[in-house]
Amino acid sequence: FNTQFRAQGFSYGLTASFNIFNGFLQRQNERNAKVNISTANLQLDQTKQNLSAQLTNAYQNYTTFIELAKLEKGNIDIANQNLDITLEKYRLGNITPLELREAQRNAIDANNRYLEIKYQGKLAEIYLKQISGTLNLQ
Repeated sequence: FNTQFRAQGFSYGLTASFNIFNGFLQRQNERNAKVNISTANLQLDQTKQNLSAQLTNAYQNYTTFIELAKLEKGNIDIANQNLDITLEKYRLGNITPLELREAQRNAIDANNRYLEIKYQGKLAEIYLKQISGTLNLQ
C-alpha cells in the first residue's frame, strides 16, 4: 500500500487576530483624544474672541477718523475764512506780509491735515473690510 500523497495547486489561508487586553492603551488614547478636542475648542474660542476684539477696534478707529475728518473740514473752512479776512487786511495795509504768510500757511496746514486724516481713514476702512472678510479686490 503506497502512502505517498501529492498535492498539486494553490492553497489559501486567512487569519485574523484582535487583542482582548492591550494594557489600557485604548482608554488612554480616548482620554488623549478628548483632551485634544477640548484644547482645540478652547483655541477656537480664543481665536473668535481675538477676531471680535480686532473688529471692534478697527470699527472704532474707522469711526474716529470719520469724525476727525468732519472736524478738520470745519478747520479748513475757518482757516479759509481767516485767510480771506487776512487778505483784505493786507490790501488795506493793516497787516504785514509775514502775517499774511502765516494765514496762508495755516490754511495749507489745515488742508494737509484733512488729507492725511482722509488717507488714514481709508486705510482704517480697508483694514476693517479685510478682517471682516468683506474686502472685494475685483
